Amino acid sequence: MSNKYKIEPVGGQFIVVDPWGEIVDRYPSEEEARQNIERCKREVAISDRAHLLVENAIKALMQLNGVDRDTAERAIRDVMGGA
Repeated sequence: MSNKYKIEPVGGQFIVVDPWGEIVDRYPSEEEARQNIERCKREVAISDRAHLLVENAIKALMQLNGVDRDTAERAIRDVMGGA
């Protein structure tokens, strides 16, 4: 599996395919497809960082309060509004 996004021309449009082989969307120009790939990469990076921050917060709560993972996760979800 490649770890890169691809642009595939189909008819008069350009399809963006993610690294997992899923079609992201269709665009009327190659430039719009490239812009979308950059947006997708930024969103993945933000999501990865957020996941790491939450994981660190869970571990810190567990350590500071002597609680198990489920309790720490519930506390964070409660603060986040049940997200």
